[in-house]
Amino acid sequence: MALRYAEAVPTDTVPIHCAPPPWTLHGRGLVALYRQPATWGALMLLRYTDSPVGPYDELLWATAPHSSPAGPRPQVRQIVVSSEASVRWGRRNWGIPKGLARFEWQEEGQTTQVRISAPDGQLLAHLAYQTRGSSLPVSTTPVPAQFRTLAQPALDGETGWLLTPVSAVGKVQPARLTVLDAAGFHAPLTQLRPRLTLAVPQLRLTFPVPDKVGDVALE
Repeated sequence: MALRYAEAVPTDTVPIHCAPPPWTLHGRGLVALYRQPATWGALMLLRYTDSPVGPYDELLWATAPHSSPAGPRPQVRQIVVSSEASVRWGRRNWGIPKGLARFEWQEEGQTTQVRISAPDGQLLAHLAYQTRGSSLPVSTTPVPAQFRTLAQPALDGETGWLLTPVSAVGKVQPARLTVLDAAGFHAPLTQLRPRLTLAVPQLRLTFPVPDKVGDVALE
């Protein structure tokens, strides 16, 4: 279901900044994996300290597998970010259905809370997590490409599909997530328990130029 706040931001409200792929982003955050009937889900909360469009925050929900011209692939279903430029170029470059939101963070020791709100003030999600234990290095290099290639329908009047093999390296450590409210983002999260939750104190994420399948004209 399309989210009301995930509509495209009008071009004249977005800072003029050319940010075509590839992108390399650095930051930190949290990843929680869920098992649902016939699918897997991933909730990701990220704070990018640098990217081609500057620092920004992000909350996304992705699920797998989904049918695509390349076969079953993961897909970002819902996502909000704190940057208008990230909204514009994420939609254009990779078909990621980004919407704009405000992130309010509170950090104390090993505990982090964040409230995410739509531009009109509607609460989308309220999350809290605690980290514990030591961190370990991690990389997506051993993961087969089909399991880390996003398959996104083109957006905003374009047609076809965009296939993006995402890669990441960083560090992870055990964490505990509490979803205090998610009614405005993905309501079932308050009833689901993650199978695995990891804090990501260090992350480098790469989004390459996507493969275009079908009638996709982005030039």
